[in-house]
Amino acid sequence: MSTAAPPQLKRNVVRWHDCAPSMHPDLPRIAELLIERRDTDTSFWRWLAPGRQPSRKDANKFLLACMLDYQLLAATAWNNAQRLAESILGDPEDLWETITAMSLEDWQSRRKEYSLHRFPKGHERVYVIGRRVANLYGGDARLIWRDQTMEAVLYRLNDIGMGPQISRMVVGALFDTGQLEGKSDVKADIHVRRVLGRLLNGREYAPDEVAKVTDATRALYPANPWLLDRPLYRLGKSVCRLSTPICASCHMNAVCAYALS
Repeated sequence: MSTAAPPQLKRNVVRWHDCAPSMHPDLPRIAELLIERRDTDTSFWRWLAPGRQPSRKDANKFLLACMLDYQLLAATAWNNAQRLAESILGDPEDLWETITAMSLEDWQSRRKEYSLHRFPKGHERVYVIGRRVANLYGGDARLIWRDQTMEAVLYRLNDIGMGPQISRMVVGALFDTGQLEGKSDVKADIHVRRVLGRLLNGREYAPDEVAKVTDATRALYPANPWLLDRPLYRLGKSVCRLSTPICASCHMNAVCAYALS
């Protein structure tokens, strides 16, 4: 870790530990450095293309991948969604009807065969949520967000059981690809919690500190906290790693409480 921090910066870091997010002395600079590194590449949102309404098939596969992106590596979740929809089920027009045509017991019995998720609940939620999409939205995921506000879409996603954090990710992806307008919050996953916590506090935020992550990102970039999600996530994946952070080569090290400690 860097040890070349000016004395004033070190004193600021110490004072920050008991402050509200808006009181952090380096908040504007932290936000600026993060936003500078935000790219406009949306290719990681598979099946969504900027400025174009997805087909029914693509929208359903996108939502399926988001369902699986729960306590699972993101790349694994998205690859498993594609494998289930296209290779196993034959890329049906009505994905949710195809899945829920079998009983829940039958679906559960195929967990090992399909190998979609490491947890039984992760496998089960595909069927349970899929049945709600079929019943409430005619099996067309686009109807969850078409001509809706972000707040309405978040409510609908939570209502079908996506969960608050995955719902934020879905809404963020729809914003990134021009399907929705407005502002939203970050998905407080392990990478976002680690990087943001180290930046502001010198330690990562715990899983039960999601509210603090939300408050901090809202204070950092009130115009649209979601825009901080990708820079924080990518830092956590590439530089600010759990056990071997590369502080010396991080562009945030001059304002990072962890690096300055």
